Amino acid sequence: MSATSAREPNVSLPEHPAQQPKPRAWSISSKRALLAALAVFVLTCANFISLSTFWTDTYGKAPEGASGSPIFSRDDFPPPVAQQDSFQDVSQILSPPPVPTLSPPAVLTPTLTTTLETKIQHVVIISIDGLRPDALLAADAPTLDRLIIAGAYSPNAQTVKISETLPSHASMVSGVIPERHGILWGVPYIGWPGMNGPTIFSLAHEAGLSTAMVFGKDKLHYLALPNSVDQCLGSDTHDPEIRDNAIKVIQAGLPHLMFVHFPDVDRVGHGYGWMSPNQFLAITFVDNLIGELLLELENGGYRNSTLLIVTSDHGGHGFRHGDDSPIDRTIPWLAVGPGVKQGVTLGSSINTYDTAATALYALELPVPEDWDGKPVTEIFQ
Repeated sequence: MSATSAREPNVSLPEHPAQQPKPRAWSISSKRALLAALAVFVLTCANFISLSTFWTDTYGKAPEGASGSPIFSRDDFPPPVAQQDSFQDVSQILSPPPVPTLSPPAVLTPTLTTTLETKIQHVVIISIDGLRPDALLAADAPTLDRLIIAGAYSPNAQTVKISETLPSHASMVSGVIPERHGILWGVPYIGWPGMNGPTIFSLAHEAGLSTAMVFGKDKLHYLALPNSVDQCLGSDTHDPEIRDNAIKVIQAGLPHLMFVHFPDVDRVGHGYGWMSPNQFLAITFVDNLIGELLLELENGGYRNSTLLIVTSDHGGHGFRHGDDSPIDRTIPWLAVGPGVKQGVTLGSSINTYDTAATALYALELPVPEDWDGKPVTEIFQ
């Protein structure tokens, strides 16, 4: 035996290359999981960049981090800019608006009852993404404070167990739990079939009523089933643009059913923390924008015939949400309008899917018997 052959290891090789083990192929589920993870990463990066740009454009300075002393104080807000006939530059448009001075509408009078003149003809649902009830209590929010006094309010309403933006809003407009409407994830993936209906928009549309959606996260397009929403103004944008688009819809003629979604309280929570000073400022900011919408409703003559529901999709803790925990699931729920009790703290158990049932009930449309949501009739006198 030669020296070379003596050093060769005694290993049996396959007789044919085809017998060699093949690399393990990725399963379809593994590929989907990888795509979902990449989508979450990309959207998170884009969201942070968008948030930083928003703060810079609005306040003239960039955020420095998510911890430590607050990035902004109330003194950082520029003074309100007087309206002019000439074109306003971007800084004027995005400056925090003053709280509108509203004349007391008829719905606030103690003797109001639901009559032919005050019958509910419109329902406007406003969702403030990521708003915790205790954050609302701690923040300076004069518009919402006035609405709480003028309406029926629950600081203990609950969202669904999957306390994410998309599943929660899907339950809010479909009246059922996520397992039934089919949206079980916060971020859609490639090839996702969408949600199961019906929704309040499809049911209202089938009854001949007009519908509209204005929202600040592009993924909420999944809530608009085909041929269910007459006006759908949605993209990844910020609260001032939501205000502008909502006002355009109102000025063109308030639909019978309108959904308005403000995204930035949630974004600031992810960027700077829930219950942070910056999030309180974001709540003050959106509170002022809601005041502008109320003023537009009053100017258009809609306040006395509109049921307004203000709520949220989830809470949050630290820099995140999504847990099946009270701090993530507890949300505010407020109703104001014709025939609604005033200054009442609701005692009934309310879930976000009850919003859909209440909207249909107010518009005198039948509520599907198999829905998980039920009308919150306690709000009415």
